[in-house]
Amino acid sequence: MDLLEYGMCLQEEILQLISLQQEGGYWDFKRQWYTNKTDMLHDIICMSNNLHNRAAYIIIGIDEEKNYSVVDVSGDPNRKNTQKIVDFLKDKKFAGGIRPIVHVESVCCPGGTIDVIVIENGHNTPFYLTNQYEGVHANNIYTRIMDTNTPKDSSADINHVEQLWRKRFHLDD
Repeated sequence: MDLLEYGMCLQEEILQLISLQQEGGYWDFKRQWYTNKTDMLHDIICMSNNLHNRAAYIIIGIDEEKNYSVVDVSGDPNRKNTQKIVDFLKDKKFAGGIRPIVHVESVCCPGGTIDVIVIENGHNTPFYLTNQYEGVHANNIYTRIMDTNTPKDSSADINHVEQLWRKRFHLDD
């Protein structure tokens, strides 16, 4: 699949998720770009440990309070590109030095441009920090169940942690 095909497929998938008018186990909506890096890190870790064994999306520029309408992010002063997020993640102490693979894609929609932080699927789960970063605790394993992230001061339920380790060791392939 070339880049144009990838972009068209991603746009179609994102528009389909928006049309559902709800969040799910591998997608999350944000009205605007993060002003709090701790929240961004927590969300990326939760999405990287999603239990659907697939890529996950943080879709930025969707206002849930206003019927899931598009909020153009092109002028957002906190807007980030792939390089800025990768640079942010590279300084964090992840277990084994293995970080989630992420990139930012812009999607043109009726009403403006939205950004999507794409968190690639991989078998290196669970992703977790070995050193605390502000409110994101060391050695806590965070995931996402339905439309809810594991709280920052907790760790995922043991059955979900086991599922992530099973994924790493290809036990369910």
